[in-house]
Amino acid sequence: MRSTLSHLSGLLFGALLAVHGASFASGQDNLLIIVADDVGVDMIGAYGEGPDPPQTPTIDQLASEGVLFRNVWANPTCSPTRAEMHTGRYGHHTGVGLVVSNLGWSLQQDETTFAEVLARYPELGYTTGLIGKWHLSNWNNGYLDGPLLQGFDHFTGARENVRSDLGYRFDKWLRVENGVESQCTTYATVQQVDDALAFIATAPEPWVCMLNFNAPHEPFHRPPANMLQRILPDGNPRLNPPPFYKAAVEALDMEVGRLLTSIGPAMASTNIVFTADNGTPQLASEAPFLPSHAKLTPYEGGLNVPLIVTGPIVAQPGREVIALVGATDMYSSALELCGVTDASVLEPGVNHDSYSFVPYLKYPTQSAIRDHVYAEMFSPNGPAGLMANNDVRAIRNERYKLIRRGITGGPYQWEFYDLIADPFETHNIFRKGTHAPAALPHLHILLNKLALLTN
Repeated sequence: MRSTLSHLSGLLFGALLAVHGASFASGQDNLLIIVADDVGVDMIGAYGEGPDPPQTPTIDQLASEGVLFRNVWANPTCSPTRAEMHTGRYGHHTGVGLVVSNLGWSLQQDETTFAEVLARYPELGYTTGLIGKWHLSNWNNGYLDGPLLQGFDHFTGARENVRSDLGYRFDKWLRVENGVESQCTTYATVQQVDDALAFIATAPEPWVCMLNFNAPHEPFHRPPANMLQRILPDGNPRLNPPPFYKAAVEALDMEVGRLLTSIGPAMASTNIVFTADNGTPQLASEAPFLPSHAKLTPYEGGLNVPLIVTGPIVAQPGREVIALVGATDMYSSALELCGVTDASVLEPGVNHDSYSFVPYLKYPTQSAIRDHVYAEMFSPNGPAGLMANNDVRAIRNERYKLIRRGITGGPYQWEFYDLIADPFETHNIFRKGTHAPAALPHLHILLNKLALLTN
């Protein structure tokens, strides 16, 4: 594994040239985006933040041979983050503020994904595939064909969480392959790597493969015996979730290793991005990470996710970046990693909330591109979300964080935290007299930025 990956660093994109009014980089590389489901920074060994994280040697090695980002925000739950990654637009622009269900609002087909942008430039030669979890379509909008209707050339995976008529199980689930759904009995994490390898084997280079694992999302389960890295207790996993959750993370790490070693010579020209859709679930979180501050909440345990990048684009591997990055930034970054370097490819008038993190990969001394990151959760999905009955917004800069809760239009409940002095957000300093004078200008700035974002 190490010998396979070690030669990935050191190659850089060539000089820029103009093609059809957009800018492209010469010598296009493949792009592999890996998204884990329900994994905060506390559950990846390379981050060194969790008290007892799962064993993740493959992902840790990616960090040692690439760039590890520390301050990356997703949204508190799945679908909004996925919509942002694909479109570069916040949920209040797309209408996706909560998990997409079979009925109601989903990601609309008039939204432009990074796969659709790539399809506009056949000169680049990219073939795009989405493998695994989609969770952005419903019965009324692209049910089984969602990724194909949003620019991807190939889709094999699960429309949402792994499920069958027997409930949610990793060994009996409904698998979709280019619009046809059937029951699969292969362990989902294994099958999704098999599907990714099948796509890569048949796709001409350059390709984009977005592999969205269902793991380690519920149901908590016992991975196949040959994938177990730890001794698991007997009994119902739901009664003691943490060890089973960690076993699923370890099985995922093992399968990522199999994926990378099986790609073969194409690895030399492949940039790899590893991230997650939201933080660790409440039932799996461990002190000092609080269950009340985990997935589905606007606290760091629900928002702060891993982002690790390795490959030819990386200069000076083995670095950490503390600059702020948001889920929307995957859009611009994926495009730039594929050679599209002109942000104007979006249609005029479209609100664009994405900033590429690629400069951090290419230039070790790159200064901060963002001065804040933003996350939200609201219901119902769709335009009605602008008058939401469950409205949570969060915004932070390099040190301070502001949270707003309530029904759209108020009255709101406010929280304000100093993330350096209080990293686990246990002391709300919003009220006058509870924060240091130095914090007040930051509070005013964040209040103003939040107002601009949500009004």
